Amino acid sequence: MGYGGQRMAEAGMELKYDLASQAIMGFAEVVKHIGFFKALYRNTVAEFEYQPPDCLVVIDYPGFNMQIMKRAQLLGIPVVWYISPQVWAWKKGRIFVIARNAKKVLVILPFEERIYKHLGVDCTYVGHPLLDQIARTEIKGTYKSDMVIVLMPGSRAQEIGRHMQTMIDVARGIREKYPDAHFVIPCVDEEREAQVKAAASGFPIETTIGNTYELLSAARFCLVASGTATVETTLFKVPMIVMYKTSPLTYMLARMLVKVAHIGMVNLLAGKRIVPEFVQGEATAAKILPEALDLISDGPRREQMLADLQVVCDSLGGPGASARAAEQVLAVMKAEAHG
Repeated sequence: MGYGGQRMAEAGMELKYDLASQAIMGFAEVVKHIGFFKALYRNTVAEFEYQPPDCLVVIDYPGFNMQIMKRAQLLGIPVVWYISPQVWAWKKGRIFVIARNAKKVLVILPFEERIYKHLGVDCTYVGHPLLDQIARTEIKGTYKSDMVIVLMPGSRAQEIGRHMQTMIDVARGIREKYPDAHFVIPCVDEEREAQVKAAASGFPIETTIGNTYELLSAARFCLVASGTATVETTLFKVPMIVMYKTSPLTYMLARMLVKVAHIGMVNLLAGKRIVPEFVQGEATAAKILPEALDLISDGPRREQMLADLQVVCDSLGGPGASARAAEQVLAVMKAEAHG
């Protein structure tokens, strides 16, 4: 049992609360919802005391999970942290909190294991779960056009609100040079699809729900909001540009707190900027469009990016992350039972 979304419920979890529907990003946005998180914390602690689990698996979502993990540890509940907070980017002190309270840390990026083990944390690199999803997906070749352009504004309402206008303006510029271009936006559900269509302002664009990998398999180019979608695009080796906009307050705080050279996970994995990034005030159609046109056309720039994306894909290995993570959780539970 636990908190998550409908897809976790479909996989067999007793869904105590649909946390996915309340997905919130950004410093300012979290402050606005602080009452919700406090109530959720109290309810979770009450659940632990009434019916303590054999093991608590916290997945990402560090702002909430860091607090829940500490209370679980005090109650004698073993904790496995799956998908580590980005301690290498900001709030590096969190790694010490995790070390004190988690029995095991499971990471999905190869360089993260070295960071944790250097501090003596019991940590295992299990691989990236997206490789499992892709391996399970049957690609039917639905999209036949040679000029499929994918726009990925993000899965959250606030991301779509901030990114769509710029993405549509870039799409208009691409269409001027490539009149046969077919623009598609994958959406997570009908609510987000309706938001995307309303924001497209009459621009001829197709939307699809739950068909992202089919779409990426046919894509010529992607304009993608920073996040998990950049890894998915990388795994399909699609030339891309990464962009991101957030509230002015969140951006200002991020500039002060986040210490990474790149925002795109593909560039972090590569250890260098192989994909252009446009953030906040730089994320304009006037600046993005020339780069997009350069990557869509055949030429040395496109060929170099394809080669770089292949190197990143090779560094992530193959499928099996989910099974390896499950084995590690069961091993912790077995050790506790015999402890």
